Amino acid sequence: MQKLKTADVPTGIVLLDRRLDGGLPAGSFVCVYADPVSMPETFLYQFATVMRSYYFTTNRPAKFVKRDVEKLHLDTEQIIFVDIYSQYYLNEYGQFIVEDKYRDKEIFDFVDEQLSKIVEENSSEYNIIVDSLSFFLNLSVDWGLKDWFLNKLYTISKEKGVVVYGYLLKNVHPASVVNKVLDLSDVVFDIESERVGERIVNKFAVPKLRGKQPLTEYFRFYVEEGIQVDTSRDIA
Repeated sequence: MQKLKTADVPTGIVLLDRRLDGGLPAGSFVCVYADPVSMPETFLYQFATVMRSYYFTTNRPAKFVKRDVEKLHLDTEQIIFVDIYSQYYLNEYGQFIVEDKYRDKEIFDFVDEQLSKIVEENSSEYNIIVDSLSFFLNLSVDWGLKDWFLNKLYTISKEKGVVVYGYLLKNVHPASVVNKVLDLSDVVFDIESERVGERIVNKFAVPKLRGKQPLTEYFRFYVEEGIQVDTSRDIA
């Protein structure tokens, strides 16, 4: 039986890793549960910079996601993009697919093939990032297929000792679906925006963290060359 890695995996957010005594436990399935206004994709970009990372893009073509990462002056050298968007929305000629009743199921077959390839080809440390889980959970297929997908990601994290991140949009899914994902997850990042006077303030907490003490207080952050924690009021 393969020996699971026990070392922590850094998030790339220096002050957060310090607070977590090194990072997240290896073998974690992580849900980034977030308000899209708060730019939670920046967390995913930051997570992807710490080691080889397979970044599954669903809502935008991979080339545009890569461009956005580079605009934040983050290194994309270790990021391998898996372009789910183009596979799902475009045909072999690069044209948008008008109608295809089979594509919702077929995209799961494609993702299964990609995940299996990643697992087979890698023996060293790596991350898997799914941007977003909401894309798959909104597809018109039986719940059993969606449940299979969630459990495959969870199983990969455990059997390979890697961290798998999945972004779940807030206020999109039924409570039963959200609770299923949050229950399965080892780690939950809760990210949101709030209005404070005339300003919009972004904040995050880590209320669920199997294997370590959760960070139940909210920390303010801003986006500038990745995620910057507001040390003036939160993490010191």
